[in-house]
Amino acid sequence: MASQLRQPHGWFGSLVMSRMLDRLNRQIVDRTLELLQLSAEQQVLEIGFGGGYALARLGRILTGGLATGIDVSAEMVGRAQSRFAREVLAGRVRVQLADVSRLPFPDTAFDRVLTVNTIYFWPDALAGLSEIRRVLKPNGLAAVSIRSKERMERSALIRYGHFVRLFSPEDLAELMQQAGFREVQVDHRYKGKMWDQVVAVGGRG
Repeated sequence: MASQLRQPHGWFGSLVMSRMLDRLNRQIVDRTLELLQLSAEQQVLEIGFGGGYALARLGRILTGGLATGIDVSAEMVGRAQSRFAREVLAGRVRVQLADVSRLPFPDTAFDRVLTVNTIYFWPDALAGLSEIRRVLKPNGLAAVSIRSKERMERSALIRYGHFVRLFSPEDLAELMQQAGFREVQVDHRYKGKMWDQVVAVGGRG
């Protein structure tokens, strides 16, 4: 299960994990999108779109913009291409196979960037955040959303070695600042609950 969370694969990843990720992440995705202060004309990138719940919402919000999603799972990309075929054809959504360590986009390409429950799996979190800042426009916003270290340490999933690093809210804010983000704000809801959620938002400046 831990390996499927990191990179959904095979029939289980395509059919089961995609739906599970959408259900598990719905609330934290909704809060992330709210904090990003989205408007219809923006260019928005999601890193690790999984089941596609956030992309579906972005496709409806960005009536004059574009929602771009990348994922390291070929199965998730293939499923999204099918699910969002109409939106892709209309130019509101695009999806592709890519990794945060080397984003295939030019500098200052996006108004907003978000990633939900992925940073634990990045080999080099600081390098990934630096890539996010690189593709963000001046005065753009980036949101990194997680379950807190305190919550994740109580989960059996961390025993299986697929998580590179867990983060407290303070850890995440500090790392974003090291990557060059300014005025980092942390929204921590449901502390101590099973599904606590931490959303750190910072500006490129």
